Amino acid sequence: MVPMLMLVLGVVAATDRDFTDVEQLRLPRLFHLDNYERCLAQRGGQYCLGSFRVSADQENPKYEFIKEYSSSPHNFDRTLLHRGYCVSSRCPSEANITLRFERCIQQHVLPPGFTAALQTYSCETNREVDFKMDFPQFAFLLVIGFILFLNLMGTLYDFLIGGEAKNKLLMSWSLRVNWNRLTSTHDDGDPRLTALAPIQGVRVLLLALVMMTHASEIQHKVYLYNPEFFEKVLTYPITMLIKNGSSITQIFIVLSNFLFGYSLLIYAKNKQLGLAQLPACILHRIARITPIHMLVVGFAATWWQESGSGPQWAATIGTESQICRKKFWAHFFFLHNFIYKDEHCLLQTWFLAVDMQVYIVASALMLYMIQNKKSRIQILTCLFILSCLLNAGLAYINDWKSLLYIMLPENVRTTFHGIPSFSQYYISPWGSLPSCFIGLITACVHFDMQENGYKIAKHRWFTTIYHMSIPLIVVCLLAGNVMLEHTSRGAVSSFLAAERPTVALLSAICLLGIANNVDNIFRRVMGWRGWTVLGRMSLSVLMLHWVINMRLVASKRTLLEASVFTIAADLLSTIWWTYCAALPLTLLVEAPLQRTVNTLLS
Repeated sequence: MVPMLMLVLGVVAATDRDFTDVEQLRLPRLFHLDNYERCLAQRGGQYCLGSFRVSADQENPKYEFIKEYSSSPHNFDRTLLHRGYCVSSRCPSEANITLRFERCIQQHVLPPGFTAALQTYSCETNREVDFKMDFPQFAFLLVIGFILFLNLMGTLYDFLIGGEAKNKLLMSWSLRVNWNRLTSTHDDGDPRLTALAPIQGVRVLLLALVMMTHASEIQHKVYLYNPEFFEKVLTYPITMLIKNGSSITQIFIVLSNFLFGYSLLIYAKNKQLGLAQLPACILHRIARITPIHMLVVGFAATWWQESGSGPQWAATIGTESQICRKKFWAHFFFLHNFIYKDEHCLLQTWFLAVDMQVYIVASALMLYMIQNKKSRIQILTCLFILSCLLNAGLAYINDWKSLLYIMLPENVRTTFHGIPSFSQYYISPWGSLPSCFIGLITACVHFDMQENGYKIAKHRWFTTIYHMSIPLIVVCLLAGNVMLEHTSRGAVSSFLAAERPTVALLSAICLLGIANNVDNIFRRVMGWRGWTVLGRMSLSVLMLHWVINMRLVASKRTLLEASVFTIAADLLSTIWWTYCAALPLTLLVEAPLQRTVNTLLS
């Protein structure tokens, strides 16, 4: 949790402000919530949550100050106010709910000369409505019931049927077998793969960093007691580790393609492979990802919105649940990063779409080069350079910017809605192609060195770079503070094209050192056996943590006081409940379905 510690130090040390505290007191409160339960407990109680655009009829010094404050990209838009009101007791009687809500804010918030136009709203009443299960919700329960039935049958079969000649398909659904596989260390397996055991620890660490970033991002989406916290904290130099930390996700791409390429090369030593095996490769990856992916998306589209309540529930989880329904088919085909790109169902799932898309490219390339005995490293290096140039050219033409330029409070609150740099580059497959090629190059280099008996770990130059790789990644992230001073189109597009490949190259060096047993404290810590079980649950953790973190925050009845400690509290709660939920999901869904497909294809 080094980034979190550094963030705390940055909060304490920073002193620069664009606006004084006294000036900020002149601003209208950005958020407000009336008592939710007390409102709906009243007879005829009606609670409305909405956003209002504030304007002035004529020249007004106070309004000009609000616009000046809002014009700073580091501040929330203070011309857009967010209110949760008990309209049944607070607001004048009016049949038209929109007009009633607008008059309500006019009466309670705005001084003379200001007007408010309602942008979005949702209302709840205390009338009890009989819940009616719809077909998607019923279908989800059927799927869950069928999965539990298969696990019950497989487990009973395992316990009741003796002997060695057990049915492999039924054994795939044995809870005991899947538990033993999850907790085993495979120390007696292929030593080449055993040397890669610390990668599981790396996965756990990276997921913790991803969850930390998302915990902060999710707090932007709810009603805050002190929105000034995020306005100030994102300007501190140390928070560049988070603002520019999106490049860390590329390490997942490097790891994924390294493991795929290396395993394929080992397998190809004893099997004849070619492009004819491409469908089988793709099917294996689909079987690995789709069950967990679609089950969690299915839950989000059906029962997620029924799992709680609160004044902000409909505006957060309710809205995202509807998006999940609309994009469910796109998630099934891993096209959700192309379809309705500005509407996100479980934000982290963009990675699964990109991972699948670049995996298809990687599979076709590797099988082609293995079949035709091509110079793999030279071809992949050329493709890596071309992919970097492609992103640089597209960034220059489309004026795309790195996330560090666009990670601003209002953009984070709206999940970068309408920001092309996010929807067209950050969650696109071409943005991750360089990291894909780096992963494949690393696999080929490592495999060829092992085949030729080359001991790279004996060279001091390599071990020195390996030991420096992690600190250099941190330096690369902090270098964003320097880049913020350069805003020309050429500089911005060049940085965008270089930041991800640079982190990918450094992570590849670190990976190569781990694979060649170069000892240091990082490898020893990541090699702890306890990470193995947690690392094998990584897919379930990736899918579940957003659902759980959103539920923790969206169920709050009062304004949230944002701070480093509330973010840390949300993070720790999310980690605990995510791993608790990921264990049964891995044992009952991911493991048995993956083994079933492997059995059918073997």
